[in-house]
Amino acid sequence: MARFLAIRQLPDDKLEARKTQNRSYKFYLYQVEVGLPSSRLRSFDEEEKNQQVREQLNFTYELKDKALFKMVQYKHLMAHTYNRRVKNRQFQVGDLVLWMYAITHPNCKNKLSPKWEGPYKITKVVGPATYELSHLNGKLINHTWHPTKLRKYYV
Repeated sequence: MARFLAIRQLPDDKLEARKTQNRSYKFYLYQVEVGLPSSRLRSFDEEEKNQQVREQLNFTYELKDKALFKMVQYKHLMAHTYNRRVKNRQFQVGDLVLWMYAITHPNCKNKLSPKWEGPYKITKVVGPATYELSHLNGKLINHTWHPTKLRKYYV
């Protein structure tokens, strides 16, 4: 069919007409304006088009800035929501604590297994959120613990 469009004639032979494809392929490009240029092409001004492209680019930057602002605002909101619910756990030297059982026994994922193990004694505050523990008999444990993995033991 493209061959007949190029020469601007229909096929003379009926057999030839049957062989031609009457539909175009999905991405087949051919010139829509066969002979006459359209008003769209006649009124094209390159300087005006460049100005429109610059305006669109500025608008795109504005949209990007708005999206970035909303993203930062959303992150602050999520952090505020999370921090409102977090329990700040601080322990002193000599406090008795339990530690999370799943950390020391990762293969034990039974629902009847204990959640906490202990009691243990805090021997040293290493940092603002790090503690060293020891058994009740005084034997040190070679591991530091974060307060989210510890729980106060009430006697």
